This record gives sequence, C-alpha cells and structure tokens, in this order.
Amino acid sequence: MGTKFTYALILTIASAVLNLALYFTGFQTEKLAVGQHLQWLGLIITIVVLFLGIKAVREESPGKYLSYGKGVGTGVLICLYSGLMSAVYTFIHFKFVNTEFVDYNMQLVRAKWEQAGMGADQMEKAEGFARMFMGPVAMAIMTPIFAVILGLIVSLILSIFLKRPAPEGATPA
Repeated sequence: MGTKFTYALILTIASAVLNLALYFTGFQTEKLAVGQHLQWLGLIITIVVLFLGIKAVREESPGKYLSYGKGVGTGVLICLYSGLMSAVYTFIHFKFVNTEFVDYNMQLVRAKWEQAGMGADQMEKAEGFARMFMGPVAMAIMTPIFAVILGLIVSLILSIFLKRPAPEGATPA
C-alpha cells in the first residue's frame, strides 16, 4: 500500500470516528447547534494527517527532498483518495446511522430564517431545496469535491514549510 493511500485511509478513519463520536454524544442530533462548531475538529485532523503524509513522502524520497509542487500534489491526492472513501462512509452514516440529521439541521436553519424575517411560504420553498442538498446522496457527492478543495488549500500552505530543495547536482524527481 502506498504512502499516500495509507494516509488517506488514516484520514478517512479519523473522520469517520469523529462523525460517530459527534453522533453518539448527541452533537449531530439534539445538540447540533453546538456540534456544528465541533466540526472544526475535522479541519485540525486534516491538517495533522496531511502534514504527516506530506512529510512521510518527503522522508521516503531519495535525498529526502520535496519540491513545492510535489508537496501540494501529495496533499491533494491524499484528500482525493480520502474524499472518495469518505463519500461511501458519508452515505452510509447519513442513510443508516444518523437518519434524522436533516430534520435536526432543518430545525436550526428554520430558526435562522425566522430571525431573518422570512415568511412561511418562503421557508416552505427553501426547505425543499435545502433538504435536497442535505440528503445522503447529495452529501456523498459533495464530500470528495470539498475534500479536494480543502486538501488543496491546506497543502498549498503546508508545502511551504515542508518543501526541501534538492541537494546540489541532484535532479528533482
């Protein structure tokens, strides 16, 4: 198994464990208002795993050097693989484990809409549209897309710190 895939698997498992922990502690159900803020833990997990993954690729290369582009590419690939695996988990989680997530989420959204002064008709129309994007299929489709975008942004930053120039006379791989 390649290094990139290994770290993608670690990221996928860590994200799944976070989702399950949030679900079983009620932060994806009754305490969703607070739980939305805990989703930032996923970003921290992503940063740590990408840092370790890019560093591992650097350390296993001959000469232990890493170009900026290779670092960015490594991070994006880790997130792509993880995003594809997480899409499957996301579908399973929201289709079979946390089946009421959309209802809890709509309670929060409706409260915000009421504060913004939306009328009942507007909220009814908007709710149908919002539920479509909160369903398990839509979330599974969006997961790899957002994973790659997040992976690109984080990798662009991390690669600044993890790049290491090739030794004199060596040709970068």
